[in-house]
Amino acid sequence: MEQNKENFKEKLAFGQQGEKLIAEKLIKKGFNVMPLYQFSDELAPQIISKKQNYISPDLICFKNGKSIFIEVKSKKKWVNFNGIIETGCNYKHYKHYKELAIKTNLDVYIFFNHVKGDFQGIYYVNVLTDGRYWDGVVNGSKIYNEEYFWNRKNLKQIKYN
Repeated sequence: MEQNKENFKEKLAFGQQGEKLIAEKLIKKGFNVMPLYQFSDELAPQIISKKQNYISPDLICFKNGKSIFIEVKSKKKWVNFNGIIETGCNYKHYKHYKELAIKTNLDVYIFFNHVKGDFQGIYYVNVLTDGRYWDGVVNGSKIYNEEYFWNRKNLKQIKYN
């Protein structure tokens, strides 16, 4: 699907709704939450270091003297790969989150807010948990960006209520 200004705005609003929902759930669980937004919705937030800038996760959360990063992905469907139900994210972003976890020695989690179909709910995984790389190739042609997926059975779930 060609990206245009209107569907970009729709996707952005959909993602921001998911971020708000996840932040509210974490606050109810006793976390203090700081959204990591830039001044413009068109720019992904960054964490700047001496050697490299990293794509920043959406939230930093604090509880009991511990800090964690959380990236939120709102999804309308799961991936069925050879009978295994999976969800995932852009591989480039995944690599940044993984490197950030290693460099900072802080936990980085990806929260998946699945809003439609079977297995609706909020699921999460530590970015250091092994998953499956996909190169974006279908029938010999590269038609998607590279992605990184996790089996639904390896995710933890938070109930909506």
